[in-house]
Amino acid sequence: MSSYNKIILMGNLTQDPVLSYLPSQTPVCEFGLATNRKWTNADGTKKEDVCFVDCKAFGITADNINKYFAKGKPILVEG
Repeated sequence: MSSYNKIILMGNLTQDPVLSYLPSQTPVCEFGLATNRKWTNADGTKKEDVCFVDCKAFGITADNINKYFAKGKPILVEG
């Protein structure tokens, strides 16, 4: 049986994207993403959880992220 995995993250960049190239001259962009969620416990206390994710993009997507995004900008990642 095969499986299917998909993730959609929306958050802010934690640092400026870093562009580099593979030996085949394919662009690679590395960036950090911070997502958070807020909720209220059963006893009424408010909580917040932050998740930091390291991401890599390849090809034209890498070029576009490097060109148009910077630290603190919101971004939606699907993969």
